[in-house]
Amino acid sequence: MSTQTKHLKIIFTTDVHGNYFPYDFRHEHWGKGSLQRVHAFVAKMLQDNPCNMLLIDGGDMLQGEPTAYYFNNHCSKSRHRVAEICNYIGYDVAVIGNHDIEMGSGIYDKYVKECSFPILGANAINTKTNEPYFQPYEIFYRQGLKIAVIGFITPAIPHWIPKDIWKDMRFENIPESAERWVKHVREEEHPDFVIGLMHSGMDDGIVTDEYKENATRETAENVEGFDLILYGHDHSSNMEEITTKGGRNVPCINPGCYAYNVAVVDVDFRINGQGKVTSHETQCTLNYIGTLHNQHANSFKRHFAYPFHEVKRFASQKIGTFLNRVDVTDAYFGSSAYIDLIQSLQLKVSSANISFTAPLFFNAAIEEGDIRVSNLFDLYRFEDHLYTLQLSGREIKSYLEMSYACWTQQMHEPTDQMLLISPMKNNPSRMGFKNFIFNFDSAAGIHYEVDVTKPEGKKIRIIKMDNGESFDLDKNYTVAMTAYRANGGGELLTKGAGLTKEEIDKRILKVSKHDIRYYLLDYIKELGTINPQPLNHWRFVPEDWAKQASDRERKILFGDAKTEGKSSVEEIS
Repeated sequence: MSTQTKHLKIIFTTDVHGNYFPYDFRHEHWGKGSLQRVHAFVAKMLQDNPCNMLLIDGGDMLQGEPTAYYFNNHCSKSRHRVAEICNYIGYDVAVIGNHDIEMGSGIYDKYVKECSFPILGANAINTKTNEPYFQPYEIFYRQGLKIAVIGFITPAIPHWIPKDIWKDMRFENIPESAERWVKHVREEEHPDFVIGLMHSGMDDGIVTDEYKENATRETAENVEGFDLILYGHDHSSNMEEITTKGGRNVPCINPGCYAYNVAVVDVDFRINGQGKVTSHETQCTLNYIGTLHNQHANSFKRHFAYPFHEVKRFASQKIGTFLNRVDVTDAYFGSSAYIDLIQSLQLKVSSANISFTAPLFFNAAIEEGDIRVSNLFDLYRFEDHLYTLQLSGREIKSYLEMSYACWTQQMHEPTDQMLLISPMKNNPSRMGFKNFIFNFDSAAGIHYEVDVTKPEGKKIRIIKMDNGESFDLDKNYTVAMTAYRANGGGELLTKGAGLTKEEIDKRILKVSKHDIRYYLLDYIKELGTINPQPLNHWRFVPEDWAKQASDRERKILFGDAKTEGKSSVEEIS
């Protein structure tokens, strides 16, 4: 009997992070990518593949830009706008992301309910039922083919996000959960093709005894039964085949973030005379859609014109005036107006003795002049709440020792490199930082020096408190920090200060009612006109060595280019 071939086309996006329209609301100009351009691409594809396509998203849809912030917090419409947009485009299935969870159950539960497609998360377990909180998998039929999609989320959430946001969940490590669910789906559903949909990066990331942030490679190598893995979370576009322990090659693909690219996977199935799939061949491509425009983009634009202009009005509201420019790049080389504005806010809101914070963009600057709501997203990137903890002076010093060891290396002579820099992972021709900049915490409320000639553990010398009192290693202090940090994110409290997760929870004194950006808006409105200046409360020493190194390394990292326009931002690499 003769054989035949059937074709399946899969289109995959991930980590859209609020990039719904091709407009940069932060900097007031047209931008790249967006769900509008995803729609333009998908609608065109549907004309040629009306019955054999799956459109899939990899999570982190609900956070990241003024659009998401407005639709989550200020939009009075009963149905969530992002669910409306995704339904309009025609998504078939998605997985929940950690930043979706971060928005709170009132938002992510509403979004899941109002999406006309399932949102998966097999390893997020409802503690009341001991079953998955989200749907674990979905079955699709295309041209008689049976396709299974199983979804997983990074298990790091308890270490990054306040417990009250995920209090009804626990998170299993992905490989163990995947082993169980692939077995279940294979034995119970008998699909022709199994897709692993993972909001978890390829590898690297944070690894502790309790969780592994990025587990795609480990899962692909050790869990038999996946035919394809679609993954995200690490924002790094990538295509590769990973060989399982059983010798099968599993294609793994990540189109990267912000809907600049979509991944397209074409699968050809060979069907025997009895209608059974005998084999399949898979071809993966990454398609740049950053500037795509067609009649389908126009229809999307018309359909969502009102919410687009709602966001534009919200983002363009003037809230104050800066009398001078602030630049986050200054923060890598000492006390800076950019970071110290956030530190001052955190000390004011929390009434704590000391504040910790870190840069959230590799490169961001805001020029002097009018400050609008949109600029808040360059000053503060995430919807973090502010926590106040009790720490001893010794724990504070150890915390800072780890932070600066992530940031600087030990110099032995003035020509040595001061900062830990290396080629960027996504762009090896450019230099960036070896470690995540959002873990480069500095402190305010104390005066201190960082000796770049000393090794970790001996770099930090805390001179005094802001009020002139001596700093006591054995005394307890109140310390303000983000929810991410207070829940163990970056491990500065665990590996650095030496606290267990249980001890950290006992040290929490209070949590802010609103996110930090909310207070920042009120702070700027209240002051009206601000002249941001560095507090000059900490410095690198020896100063002459640090000055020479800073001059060299600023050029290596950022060149001589000047910021153009109102604001210029490069994302964390």
